[in-house]
Amino acid sequence: MTLNLRPTPPRRFKRLVLIAALAAATMIAPQAFAGPAFAVTTGNGSLVYSPAAGTSFNPEGGRAAGTTYAKMIVLKNSGTSNGTQIVTFDQLVLENGVQVYPIYRSTNNGTTWSRIATVSPSIQFPSLTRTAQPSLYETPIALGSMPAGTLLLSGMIMPSDRSSSRLVMYKSLDHGSTWSFVSTVDTGGAAVYDPSPTSTTSTVWEPSLAVDANGGLVTYFSDERQKASGVLQAVSYRRSTDGGLTWGGVVNVSAPNNNSDRPGMITVTRLPNGNYIATYEVVNQPSQSNNTAPVYYKTSPDGLNWSPTTSLGTKISLPNGRGLGSSPEVRWVPTAGNSNGMIVVSSKWGLTSAGAIDGGQNFFVNRNQGSGSWEQLPYAVTYDAADTEGGTFSGFAQSFDSSADGKTLYQATNVENLATTYNDVRVGSIPINAQQYEAESATRTDTSTVTQADAKGGLKVGNINNATSSVKFTVTAAAAGTYTMNVRYDNGTTTTSTHAVSVNNGSALTVSYPPTANWGRFGWAQLNVTLAAGTNTITFTKGTGFAELDQIQLYQP
Repeated sequence: MTLNLRPTPPRRFKRLVLIAALAAATMIAPQAFAGPAFAVTTGNGSLVYSPAAGTSFNPEGGRAAGTTYAKMIVLKNSGTSNGTQIVTFDQLVLENGVQVYPIYRSTNNGTTWSRIATVSPSIQFPSLTRTAQPSLYETPIALGSMPAGTLLLSGMIMPSDRSSSRLVMYKSLDHGSTWSFVSTVDTGGAAVYDPSPTSTTSTVWEPSLAVDANGGLVTYFSDERQKASGVLQAVSYRRSTDGGLTWGGVVNVSAPNNNSDRPGMITVTRLPNGNYIATYEVVNQPSQSNNTAPVYYKTSPDGLNWSPTTSLGTKISLPNGRGLGSSPEVRWVPTAGNSNGMIVVSSKWGLTSAGAIDGGQNFFVNRNQGSGSWEQLPYAVTYDAADTEGGTFSGFAQSFDSSADGKTLYQATNVENLATTYNDVRVGSIPINAQQYEAESATRTDTSTVTQADAKGGLKVGNINNATSSVKFTVTAAAAGTYTMNVRYDNGTTTTSTHAVSVNNGSALTVSYPPTANWGRFGWAQLNVTLAAGTNTITFTKGTGFAELDQIQLYQP
């Protein structure tokens, strides 16, 4: 899309990634996952990579960003390696004069990370020294000569003067440790971002991968080469039946021919009912002068047929009209007790019902395979969504995936680092099936509710400032035992604050809240509590300093 850094959206970076799928026979159910995973949500995630100050370039002018396009995959078709997390990103730091795709791995639920490989397209294409828009995909079935569990990396590469664009794919047969070139998917003109109705660009951007219902490998991407038909940009695909060695013709998913709407940054995932859902941003929406790139979606019976292709599809929005915009990603995620699972969508920022940029600290979730209403699910990691607090492309083209046991949602994103002025890459996690309790619905004394767009439900509880202030949650435990409690809070002071927490009026525990970027930027604190079977109360009272509460989550690892 266009990344909008202040009032009008973005410059463009392009992007993205793939997603899951396959045929119904190979759809993975929660009980098929191997290996336990535990949510490790605290603070603002764990650090994967931090570019040193003064090292980043910016290929499009303006401020250097350090990193964008944080992409991740959690292995699920790789035997004893299931549960391993792999991360790559657009690294805007040269290594020996060229850009590369770095490959990072975690084998301890995202707590620590190590760089295990480097993919350097300039080896195959010496004149193409710049990389962009990576995506990761693990094959769920055998494709050509590639066995199930092959890890694929797609991206767009170009020369340093950005005079051409090429979509390429690499594979790894050892879970990311070594990589080999597979093929060029497509080529296009100069990698120049121009969303105006008079644009003459012919770029191919932002590849992502999926397996269609017939077992073919599909590369979805953004295509600017159809302007003669009034199409500023289409989201399209090419299909391979030989494991990515050769590719069929271009087929459109959405190609509005009004010389204005500009869909891009497509990702696709398969649903339990066999249908596929695609999400993408639409640049020049709500208008060319108010370009905030809202997210739309379309569905397909097989991942190949998206009729009518001139249609934009449906805008994703909550019942109150709020939406999301810029650089989305979609995945289907299994959930315990619900065969529908949930469709999860991430994006750079949130939108008001009128389409204005407003926050951006929540996934959007649909629990009925695309039908019915959408709801919010808090991010594990937050960032400067509107790039007004010192960020540059923060959160742009981020990614997420579920754990191998289906209990945890991991999020990888680019988070502004005000010390270096660049984006770090961070990964955090939240439990998928935790019980969620909203602070504004608790029994409150000597506090007040505060409207906050990014708070779950639009409200948080503040002014927990006095000895008489309390927030009492009434919760239900299926069985007696120790539960992990995640607390979503904000603390706009410069020092750590605390609350006293008592369970069923027992002895008080202390929960600590490190400072967040400001009042309104949420973080996570964590505490273990012992609950009785049935109804319990958890009461928060003032400790030291000041903090506000959005919600608590309870789960048993």
